[in-house]
Amino acid sequence: MRILLLLLSPLASAQDLSCVGCIGGTKKCIGDTTIQMLDDDDCVPCLKRSGKWTWPCNVEGLCWCWDSSKPKYKPALTSGLEPALTKPCDIFTEEMFDKIAPNAVHPYTYEGLCDTIEMLNERYDEKIFMMGTLQQQKQEWAAFLGHTTHESAQYTASREALVCARTVEKNAGTFCKPCDNNNFDWENRYCEVSLVANGQFYEDYCDKIVTPPYGCVCGPTTEVDSENLSGLINPNAVFFGRGAIQLSWNSNYIKASQVLAESADTLCTQPDLVATEPKYAWGTALWFWMFSTPSPGEQTNCHIKALEGSFGSTLRIINGGLECPPDAYGYHAEAVVTRLRYYCIAATVMEVRLMDFNGCEGLGDAFDRCVKTGFCPECNDHYGNPTMEPSLAPAPRMPTPKPTEWGSWRGEDWLTTMTRGNSAVKSVSSLFGSLTIAMAVALVVV
Repeated sequence: MRILLLLLSPLASAQDLSCVGCIGGTKKCIGDTTIQMLDDDDCVPCLKRSGKWTWPCNVEGLCWCWDSSKPKYKPALTSGLEPALTKPCDIFTEEMFDKIAPNAVHPYTYEGLCDTIEMLNERYDEKIFMMGTLQQQKQEWAAFLGHTTHESAQYTASREALVCARTVEKNAGTFCKPCDNNNFDWENRYCEVSLVANGQFYEDYCDKIVTPPYGCVCGPTTEVDSENLSGLINPNAVFFGRGAIQLSWNSNYIKASQVLAESADTLCTQPDLVATEPKYAWGTALWFWMFSTPSPGEQTNCHIKALEGSFGSTLRIINGGLECPPDAYGYHAEAVVTRLRYYCIAATVMEVRLMDFNGCEGLGDAFDRCVKTGFCPECNDHYGNPTMEPSLAPAPRMPTPKPTEWGSWRGEDWLTTMTRGNSAVKSVSSLFGSLTIAMAVALVVV
């Protein structure tokens, strides 16, 4: 497969976020307590290059230079590219949005997406979907849209299904009924037996060891009321998957809150805002895209990898532990298929060719199989010869290789099987369903 390669200028070092030369006027070298606990005075040695070999200066990004005349926003990692002249939503139009997600529901509004992007781009020198060439802008858009339409079932699911497929409105409040896979009716999207029934408790996505400023306070959650609200929990007490990239875990909610709400308390005390407000439904996905790194000290993110031309590397950051490579016989092998289909749709709408699949073990082979067996009809025009037909005849249960209407996957029975996939790996993955499509998609936040 031939992939269009993008030329990227050398990436700026993470040292650009350091305090070397951060002296005079309103500049001040301060510490990032979301990484490690420290005082600003600990960062004083970082003003000199000789201090870079000792703590805390030897921890990338732990100390950074703040201009106190401006709001205290830590700079995003830099791509080394120049900002583009064309604004993101002048490239990705509302008409394109409607093509990619014709059944999108609140909080996934086009206006909310553009407003949130503009808010963040006004704040940071490194711009979302607005760095480098027009081609790079379009390809970053395609990658982001491919991942997020997969995670949110084409922007129809704002909450993780196993925890809150249906909200229950009672006593002027909103509640959820958490479930396990064995007791969840995927066809009707109904939980038969609550995980908090009979005095049990729910504590998924809660790392109790991680406390502020590293994570929101969390703990075991029980049913609200054993009589009137039996089996129901308060959604604002738990940190399950929500939003366009299904943000999960108390450690991620506090970090996203510090960027989007300017206060750690906002999403720590009201995490369900991510499922109800466009700013947070989109903003948490954009935060992850721009600020979440694969591991401590690894100074890259999805934004940079997309600009480098690697879709595979963006998937490694998002869900590499489960999809790079996926279990050949498990749910995530099928989840990769839906992710690739959505990515091909996004690339077609954005009128760009696919980026390379390097950086995610097995993804290139998965793409080849997906097209050749007819599972990915939306990808046919992106595979080598644009008119290429699959070389293997589809089995009776396989989708036809003929391109289908986007959003018409309801009749494909293999997707029904996906909704009953094993969601036991609670640490980074769960299932949730589409409100309009009989399918499940993988939780990605790591």
